[in-house]
Amino acid sequence: MTRDPVASFGPSTALAPASQEPEVAAGWTAIGPFGSDRALRDAALVLASKTIPHGVARGIGGGVLLVRDQDYSRARTQLDRYEEENRYFPPQRHIERARYRGLSFVVAMFALFVGFAWLTGPVAKPSGAWFREGSSVSSLVLSSEPFRAVTALTLHADGAHVLSNLVSGAIFGRALERRLGPGAAAFSILTAGAVGNVANAVFYASMGEIHRSIGASTAVFGAVGLLATTQLLFGSQRTSRPGSAEGPQSQRHITEYIAPIIGGLALLGALGSSPSTDIGAHAFGLLAGFVIGIPFALAAKKSRTISSAPQIALGLASVALIGGSWALALT
Repeated sequence: MTRDPVASFGPSTALAPASQEPEVAAGWTAIGPFGSDRALRDAALVLASKTIPHGVARGIGGGVLLVRDQDYSRARTQLDRYEEENRYFPPQRHIERARYRGLSFVVAMFALFVGFAWLTGPVAKPSGAWFREGSSVSSLVLSSEPFRAVTALTLHADGAHVLSNLVSGAIFGRALERRLGPGAAAFSILTAGAVGNVANAVFYASMGEIHRSIGASTAVFGAVGLLATTQLLFGSQRTSRPGSAEGPQSQRHITEYIAPIIGGLALLGALGSSPSTDIGAHAFGLLAGFVIGIPFALAAKKSRTISSAPQIALGLASVALIGGSWALALT
């Protein structure tokens, strides 16, 4: 709304035809014109709420409000205040900026797990020493063979197991990759999965039990935890849709902080209901993702673009982590 010059058009306050200028009685002042009937109606409601006497007239330039001369200053103040308070209402819909849109290294990694499952065979009929040498056995992980925390992520009980992890890992991994980049996403997911397996081994060892686990689901839940943490720390890196008006940066509501965490815990409960599910590995993978996501998210926030060299280095480190772990396991 703009501050318009005062107009005194004549003795009448009746609605004028669209081809005429509205006439204003002596002692009354026009405020406007307003570009739409809705804007005129909203302004009239503002004056009505402040019990300021007013009338409405319409002309070629749009509708105007008519107020008494002695009420003009107060009316103008109320309308300016209303305009300022509602300058950015309704709030613009924000979308997250994808920092990486290229080919998915993480999806390819999970897809390779399917091929590896054909090589190892199912756990009921293994092809070779894969499950014997690569499973995450708590006593061995914590003593002489920590590499089992990594190799176990690549082993699966059967086809349904590996396909489930492929689908969920591809979905969550791709979402994380769009934020952190391909190399950082793959390395952080593998790290979260390995740390989750180690934490799971510590948990069972503390109870005097020897526990054996396999599967990439620990890494999948690590990806969920990483997504939750990056959602918290990336919240300020949002942008309005093209063509939308930008308002001042608003404070984030508390639900924006707790929703990702609640979502991760809800997913843990939904996918951890099967009797054969290693709920401990899932839970520790999720927690590991929460923690590991902090340095990765902070490092990514400092750089507004995806730098190729670090991504390549972390991608190669991911390959080396899996390959080196299996090399140690089979020697």
